[in-house]
Amino acid sequence: MKTWKYYIYIKNKLKSLYSPEKFYLANRIIFKWENNQNNPNERIVLVDSWNDFQKGNYLEPDEKFGYLTINSFSKSILDLPFEISNLSFFDNKTSIAIHIHVFYEELLNEILIKLNLIPFKYDLFISTTSIEKKNLIEKYLFNSKANYYEIRIFENKGRDVFPFISQMKCYYKKYKYICHIHTKKSIHRLFLGANWRKYIYDNLIGSKEVILDILYEFEKYEKLGFIFPEAYNEIIKNVKDYQNINFGLNMANKRYMNFILKKIFQRFKLNEKLVFPFGNMFWAKIKAIYQIFNIRFRFPKELNQNNETIMHAIERIWLYLVKLNGYFYKIILKHF
Repeated sequence: MKTWKYYIYIKNKLKSLYSPEKFYLANRIIFKWENNQNNPNERIVLVDSWNDFQKGNYLEPDEKFGYLTINSFSKSILDLPFEISNLSFFDNKTSIAIHIHVFYEELLNEILIKLNLIPFKYDLFISTTSIEKKNLIEKYLFNSKANYYEIRIFENKGRDVFPFISQMKCYYKKYKYICHIHTKKSIHRLFLGANWRKYIYDNLIGSKEVILDILYEFEKYEKLGFIFPEAYNEIIKNVKDYQNINFGLNMANKRYMNFILKKIFQRFKLNEKLVFPFGNMFWAKIKAIYQIFNIRFRFPKELNQNNETIMHAIERIWLYLVKLNGYFYKIILKHF
């Protein structure tokens, strides 16, 4: 009964915009949940034709997509990647940079374990805020599979944004792709913060398959420039419509955003509805965001600011930058 309710929830979430990939991802979530809940001898898979999806002009997936739906379902139940592709490009040189801002050093090992799943060469750049943390980070890196790593100490300001821009401005031209993550804790809501952090990590670096899917999408679509997870549901429940102008584009954020974008582009227009990587973690093509590394910013010292700072504005301009550079973005949801 629990599985059925979960299935209905996912179907309702996807039915407005069906694709074979979303069908595959929904079933992967269901099968993963089933495998964790039940004894192998008690697992049952019941397949129907999704008749309840046929409403109005909406076609059931098997009518509209035929073989693609069967293929997607088969791959999900057999635990196979959605698209099996040739990514030999990554074997020839190091084209991936990973940046981690480590404020809470005890969370670093959680990230490094996941990064070791990357099946290609990558260089690792770590920023932190003290020599004590740097020394501890060195110990964590003993088991890292990074091709190269660098640790730098920065003043505690600008959250993860200031260290990211400052550290990568000397290196970004060497790489094709970059992934930015940080040790998010949300100390004012520890339980919620831990779940939010896990959700973001799982969707960006949670498994070899997740990482391969992201890199495959980048290689498949030349103008795909930015990939990030859908906003975590439990967080946006606590924010009044996180996309609207009152939260995303209040006057302070809008002023900062205009300031930044005017340094890069002559003409642009801020939309009233705003989409951004909530939590400021993502994968990107360097060419889609490169200008951010060439601007000098003045960041405030850490005072537990929740909004309305230059770093919050930068978190909100990524997709403007991507679009104005001629690229598009993709929001992913592989793990709830």
